[in-house]
Amino acid sequence: MDAEVAKRVVYQLAFNWVQLNLPTDRLTYTDYINAIGGLQVITDDPTRTKAIFSAILDQANELGYSSEWVEVELKFEAQAEAVGDRAKWLRLDVAAREASDESLDLYNLRVSRFISKPGSNGKESND
Repeated sequence: MDAEVAKRVVYQLAFNWVQLNLPTDRLTYTDYINAIGGLQVITDDPTRTKAIFSAILDQANELGYSSEWVEVELKFEAQAEAVGDRAKWLRLDVAAREASDESLDLYNLRVSRFISKPGSNGKESND
């Protein structure tokens, strides 16, 4: 894969993140680039990186979450990609959090992240 293409994708996604103007207490544009770049290193696929990032950013925007939340979710999805079994990683994360109400809510959000909504392009993932 061409490193310049990957770099351009990372910078474009970081720009999209900035444009959304999500609340943040501490993150900078450099933090955005590092978070997306970390995901890109794991996926080694700009198309996959863009799909994951877009799904997370859409959720954050829809639910009014912060850029810090986006950063945490990018790390989670990078870990899931590295493990190679997202469903297993989801279950392990809930177990590590002792199946609290908060962890179950987060689990449901993550499970629904890649499921198409009515009126979308119709693609659905069973991750």
